Amino acid sequence: MTISVEIETRIARPPADVFAALTAVERYPEWLIASGIVRVERLDAGPLAAGSRLRIEQTVVGRSTVLDGQVTVLAPGAAFGLRGRDRDGISVEIDAVIATDDLATRLRWSVRVGLPLRYRMFESMVAPQARRAAALDLEAFKRRLESVAG
Repeated sequence: MTISVEIETRIARPPADVFAALTAVERYPEWLIASGIVRVERLDAGPLAAGSRLRIEQTVVGRSTVLDGQVTVLAPGAAFGLRGRDRDGISVEIDAVIATDDLATRLRWSVRVGLPLRYRMFESMVAPQARRAAALDLEAFKRRLESVAG
């Protein structure tokens, strides 16, 4: 079972600024608060690229876990994606697509949470929480970027 959330917002910042913030994965705990991201560690040296490995620590609804992650898409100024899976088989995929919108940026944020069979009974509880967390986190991201002087 997969829980999918897709949100689109307009951010009053240039696409380059939005993309830079999306790819600053070590800073995710500063704005992915509702999703419970507490730490992101890059495991590979050098610039972030498709295939770069990540370790993502998450605590949500009293459950702490570590996801083994990887950057799936890195298209400067256009798209960024990553995926992770924890030891229990729960997977998370995030895709962000940006486009110019006059003097701002349009961001489409997609999150998919895959639940293995033994957790599917919790889907009805997890789905609304995932939607709410994504909305809160995206709003925090937007506010953070728009509060920075240009």
